[in-house]
Amino acid sequence: MTEFKPLTYEALTVGEEFVSDAYLVTPEDVDTYAFAVDDHHPWFFGPSPFGGPVAHPTLVANQALRLRHSRYVVHAGLHAKMQFEFLEPIRAGMRVRSRGRVVDKYERRGKQYMVTEFVTEDDAGTTLVRGQFTQMLIPA
Repeated sequence: MTEFKPLTYEALTVGEEFVSDAYLVTPEDVDTYAFAVDDHHPWFFGPSPFGGPVAHPTLVANQALRLRHSRYVVHAGLHAKMQFEFLEPIRAGMRVRSRGRVVDKYERRGKQYMVTEFVTEDDAGTTLVRGQFTQMLIPA
């Protein structure tokens, strides 16, 4: 059983790894996300240059951003910087999982930050998205 400790700067270790739960992308997820971000590009609902409908590239971005929640109780945080590289299209029917690693933690102007690199892959191990994000840790 996983123990969920409060996320604190002191508890966080550079090199610490996180893995998300598997997530099955459904056609309803694609539709709902397109509606939520008000982006109704025809590729999300019909033919595309990728051989059929694809999901919005950022559909699974939150999966990577929530990686720290797989081990910690997170009081609050602020996304200070995000970088995504979209390598392969995401499609309904794919089962995806994100893996990440803390690559840095630092303090600047009295605020504490963590930097995480991540990849999101399908069941076959194909990397769909990779990136890095910096989050400011907000104490309880």
